[in-house]
Parts: sequence; C-alpha cells; structure tokens
Amino acid sequence: FKLSNSGEAVVSTQSTGMNEAWKQFTAAINISPNCHAALEARSIVNLQMGHLFGAFCDINHAVKLHPTPTMLTNRGVIHQYMGESMNAMTDFRTALEADPTYSLAYFNAANLYFNLRLFEKALRYYDEAVKNCTEDESAVLNRAIARVMLRDYVGAMEDFHTAISLNPFAAHSYFNRGNLHLTLGNNAEAEEDFRKALSLQPKDSASFTQLAVALGRQFRKDEALENYRKSIKLAEG
Repeated sequence: FKLSNSGEAVVSTQSTGMNEAWKQFTAAINISPNCHAALEARSIVNLQMGHLFGAFCDINHAVKLHPTPTMLTNRGVIHQYMGESMNAMTDFRTALEADPTYSLAYFNAANLYFNLRLFEKALRYYDEAVKNCTEDESAVLNRAIARVMLRDYVGAMEDFHTAISLNPFAAHSYFNRGNLHLTLGNNAEAEEDFRKALSLQPKDSASFTQLAVALGRQFRKDEALENYRKSIKLAEG
C-alpha cells in the first residue's frame, strides 16, 4: 500500500524555479528580518530542496514571531523529516490546542502514528482530519490504509471508493484499492484497478507487478509474465 505523504503549506513554485524562489524570499528577509511570512515560505522551499537544517532554522524563527497552527504544523513536518518524532508530535498537538479544527495537524499526526505502527491512534486522528475537512482525499485514502492494517476491510473499501470519487485521477488510490481487492480475492476487480493506475501513471513498476499477480491468479500466465517483465525493466531503469 502507498501512504500519502505528510502535508505542509505549499509554496507555489516549479522544481526548476526553487533556487529563484529561495533568492526572492531571502531578499525579502534581508529587507525585513522578522517577516514571518517570508521566513515560513523560505522554510518550505528549503524543505522541498532537501535543506532540512535551513528549513528548520527558518520555520523555528517564524514560529517564535508568529506561532500560528499552520506554522506549528509545518515545523512539526520538518521535525518529522529530521527523524524527531516526539518534537513533531508536540508541535502537532500544540497546533490543535490553538485550533481544534485544523485538519492538517490531525493528518500529519495520524501519518506519524501510522509510521510508528500505532494504527488505532492513527485511525482516530485520520477520523478527525476527515471530520474537519471532508474533501481531503489524502486523509480519506490514508484512513483506508489504516483500516486495512486493522483488518477493517469493509470500512477500508468504503474509504477507497470515497477517495477515488474525490480525486479520480490519483493513480495511487486505484493501486491501493487494487491491493485490497487482491487481499479479498477479487482478482478481476484488482486487475481493473491496476490497469487504471497504469493508465494514469504508466511507468509505475509496482502497478505492473501487482497486475501480474492479479493476472496470474486468473490463470493468464502469458499476460502475467509480460507484466512481470515490464515491472523488472522499469525497476532496473
């Protein structure tokens, strides 16, 4: 299964424009060193560029100036990327104390619990994330995966259907639902989902592998072998 990643407020830049964005935010900070918005924005650019220390320094300064739930959650995400789970959870909880309806803090806390394999706690936080933002496809999808881990297959299937209805163009949603169909022995339905995932993300080796499994279980040996070969070729680059 493929869990949706931690969320943070996103600076709208293309990957090729990250350096330019960093320069622009740095210029703004040089003019106004205590501009919390520019500090927060540069911290996210730093995170997207993989500069974790710079990201933390910027967001930590921004939080001290203006400790909003969004900034606390963003700092929690950076703590999480740095492997500091306890500090991350402290920030998520502090954000929720400030705003008990802030869905993104619930979502990131749930992801942290999930990664720690505390699936029941993760499920409770995903429930809160979905309750406070019913259109959050990522929260619904991750809740489905948490339910799979807890063997609530009926609830998981309902969430997968909902996630796909919210965003019918997300390949990973079909991939995940296909895996649940495989678990339940619904091989034809699994095949359909993996083919849909590949129509949206044609170079995903994992989808070719799982499609081969679904085909093999339907005794379609030649088709299964063909898709295994495609998976291996993609994995080898």
